[in-house]
Amino acid sequence: MQSKTSKPVVRSVLRGVRNRCPNCGQGRVYRAYLKPVEQCERCNEPLGHIRTDDFAPWLTILVLGHVLVPGVFTIERLYGPPLWVHAAVWGPVIVLVVLSVLPHTKGACLGLMWALGLSGDERQ
Repeated sequence: MQSKTSKPVVRSVLRGVRNRCPNCGQGRVYRAYLKPVEQCERCNEPLGHIRTDDFAPWLTILVLGHVLVPGVFTIERLYGPPLWVHAAVWGPVIVLVVLSVLPHTKGACLGLMWALGLSGDERQ
């Protein structure tokens, strides 16, 4: 295991975005949809103790809000569809996009926390 100061943050986050081990970049981060593995299958780096909790959903909402909301407003200004059309189209689109992006943002959060030596249970 590397010391806290020698863990490259950007590389760890990018590996996490790809849902790969932040240490070796080879092993998988999840054993199920959002369930992290206890340790990397390749390098045996412990990952199961890192709790991202609300960090990943918060980051997902922050990023997708800046992408999807302008799309909703643009469609409204250009075409002005009724409210039921917005609900019928954007509701499922938003749910599907969030569910597909969430594992990648959680992987990024896990990679960041791993690189910084955080486990998610730190107290002031």
